[in-house]
Amino acid sequence: MRTPPERPARESAPRAGEGTSRGDEDSAVTRTVRDIVEVVPGALKAALAALLLLLAVLSGGYVITALRARRLAHQRADLLQDVGLLQTALLPTVPATVGALRTSVAYQPSEGPGAGGDFYDALVLPGGRAGFILGDVCGHGRQALARTAFMRYTLRAYLEAGLEPCLALQLAGPVIDEHLGGNFATVVLAVHDVRGGRLIYACAGHPAPIVVGPTRPEPVLSASSPPIGLGLRTGLRQTTVPLPPGSVACLYTDGLAEARTANGILGRPRLADILEELGRNATAAALIDRVSAEARLVTDDMATMVLSPMAGVTAGGFREERLELDEHEARDGLGDRFLQACGVEEGDRDRALPETRALAVEHGAAVLHVVFGARGTMVDVLPRNVESFAGASLRNRALA
Repeated sequence: MRTPPERPARESAPRAGEGTSRGDEDSAVTRTVRDIVEVVPGALKAALAALLLLLAVLSGGYVITALRARRLAHQRADLLQDVGLLQTALLPTVPATVGALRTSVAYQPSEGPGAGGDFYDALVLPGGRAGFILGDVCGHGRQALARTAFMRYTLRAYLEAGLEPCLALQLAGPVIDEHLGGNFATVVLAVHDVRGGRLIYACAGHPAPIVVGPTRPEPVLSASSPPIGLGLRTGLRQTTVPLPPGSVACLYTDGLAEARTANGILGRPRLADILEELGRNATAAALIDRVSAEARLVTDDMATMVLSPMAGVTAGGFREERLELDEHEARDGLGDRFLQACGVEEGDRDRALPETRALAVEHGAAVLHVVFGARGTMVDVLPRNVESFAGASLRNRALA
C-alpha cells in the first residue's frame, strides 16, 4: 500500500500578542487605495486632478502675491520717506524765535500728502534782522516739488546775500523763470529790521502780509508786481510797515483767504478779523484751525507764518511805499495811478511825475518813494537802486 503524499504545512496564524510587520501594513494601505481608485469613476478622477492642479496654481499665486505685497510695502515706505525729505526741504522746521520775532508756521494740504507747491522759510540775517519767505508754485506732484525747492533756495540765497526784498525778487525772477517749465509762482519776501522796528516786504503776485495790533494798515494794490514765471519784470514794489510790540503780522497763501464758507469766500478782511481775534499770542496753527472750522470747503493748500515782536523791540517809524518805473512805465501813467492810490495830493503828483520821467530816461529807471508821515503823505523821486552783490555783502558784514 502506498503512503499518501505529505501535504504542505499550513501557515500558522500569528499568535496573540505578535504584531504585523511594517511592510504588511504598507501593503494593506496600498491595496486599499488601489481598490478605492479602481471603483472611482473616471470623471471624478479628472475632477480631483483638476482640483489638485487648481490648488497648486492658487498656492503659487498666493506666494507670488505675498512677495509682491512685501516689495510694494518696501517701495511705499521708501516713497513716503522721499516725500518726507522733500517736504522737509520745502517746509523746514522753523524755531519759535527768529531774530527778535516770535515765529510760528503751519501748513495744511487740501488733500493727500503734502506734495503741493506751498513753501516757506525763515532765516537769521546780520544785525539782528530776520528774513522770511512764503510762496506758492503752480501745480502739484514731483515736478512742483522740484520747482518749489529750486525757488525756495534761490530766494534764500539772494536774501542771505544782503539784498532787500524788492531787489532780491528783481534779480531772482529771471533766474527762476527759466526753471518753472512754463508755470508761474507767487511769493512774498519780508525782512524784519529790528533797529527800526519795521517789517519790509515785497510781493510777486502774492497777497500782502496782514498786520494787526495798534494799527491795521491796508495794502496799496495799484501797480502790484506780477508773479514769477510770466517773463515780466517783478519786484518793482516794496512796502515798509511799523511793527511795534503788540503787533501781529501774518504771511499766508491764498488757500486761507479762498476757503469757502456759508457766506461765500472767506476773504482777506475776515482773515484779518480772525487774526485780530486771536490776539497778540496768535499762532499759525490756531489761525489755520479757525479758518478750517469756519470753512465748508478748502480747495487749496494752506500755509501761513505768524510773526510778533518780542517785548522791548523798538517801535516802528512811518509806513512807506516804493515803486520802480522804467522809462516806458513812467510815461504811460502807472506812476500817477500809484500816487493817487497812496493818497498823494495832485500838486505833489504834478511835481513828482516829470522828475520821475527824467530820471527814468537818465538812469534806466526811477523810484517813487512815498512816506505816510505825521503831517501827511510825502513823495520823493529817487534814482534806480543799482546796489550790487558786493555792495550788499559789505553792508551785511558791517551790520554783523
